[in-house]
Amino acid sequence: MVRSGFLDVSGGHSIYYEVHGPPHTTSGTRVAVVLHGGPGGGFTQKMLRIYDLTKWTVLLFDQRGCGKSKPFLELQHNTTWDLVADIEALRSQVLGVDQWFVSGGSWGTTLALAYAQTHPTRVTGLLLRGLCFCDDVAMRWLYQAGGASEVYPEKWSKFVAVLPSRLHTAPWQKIARQFHKGLRSRHTATQMRYAHAWWDWESAVSFLVPRPDDATEKETLALATIENHYFINDCWLKKGELLRGLYKLRHIPITIVHGRYDMVCPISAVHEFKRVLPHTMVVITLAGHAGSEVPTLAAQKTALRTMAKVPTLAAQKTALRTMAKVPLQKTVKRTRRVTRRKTMKK
Repeated sequence: MVRSGFLDVSGGHSIYYEVHGPPHTTSGTRVAVVLHGGPGGGFTQKMLRIYDLTKWTVLLFDQRGCGKSKPFLELQHNTTWDLVADIEALRSQVLGVDQWFVSGGSWGTTLALAYAQTHPTRVTGLLLRGLCFCDDVAMRWLYQAGGASEVYPEKWSKFVAVLPSRLHTAPWQKIARQFHKGLRSRHTATQMRYAHAWWDWESAVSFLVPRPDDATEKETLALATIENHYFINDCWLKKGELLRGLYKLRHIPITIVHGRYDMVCPISAVHEFKRVLPHTMVVITLAGHAGSEVPTLAAQKTALRTMAKVPTLAAQKTALRTMAKVPLQKTVKRTRRVTRRKTMKK
């Protein structure tokens, strides 16, 4: 790790960040930011596994209200667009770079798209794992009977067990609002009962081969509370906003890595994305949702190596300027010499 610290941002929030890899001023070094999931998941250094830290300077940070960022669990001034502003502040104030590469998983893909569409000239490339628009389609699939509940009925039963029976088959918005009441309860026991029901459901369907959940009580509460806060507010996104805004990214190299059996973020979103931006590279893995599953982890590493070979926009512009000047001058001079010889022979 090069350094870590806190960046004071708007609304009384302070964002914890870490910078890993060589100094970004080192020749040949690329710069990236990693956007964690949730929202409310916080980052782990395992997210660095896809990067070669001899060649990349990578910034990790905890989004508002979670991880080491302060104040913990604060929902005021905690929206998608606050986070977009935080990312831009980290770029300009912490690293001071003009552009960087953006990678993210799950909710991190939603945030990456919101950021890239707001600041397209700042992004050299996107690596999106477990694509999610966080729209009504995604919410219905995960939080309403008839979607993932059909694949994991026993886990769904535990999820809705904390709810009044009349809500077991209700629209996802009503279910989410009931969870919101429980998560904001003054009684810690009630809070944690709703938090575990919420997060245990998502965790249970995140892997192709289920694994025991290792989230702490604090992490479980942050994930459930902040996710719910965002989802009941439609993540402060207008209907179809991110899909409509994809045209802004037509100049940016993009790779999507998505598990074929992702039960958290429906793979249909990838199809819609590719339809709008055909230049997008799509890699489908034999896996579920989690970025740590072996096929998905390997695909991300491969994608990153491939994308690292693509020149940055600045490098492309420099190369074009060079090509426009030097070869053209040489061609003109050569043409003049040939013309003179032909004239002399005549």
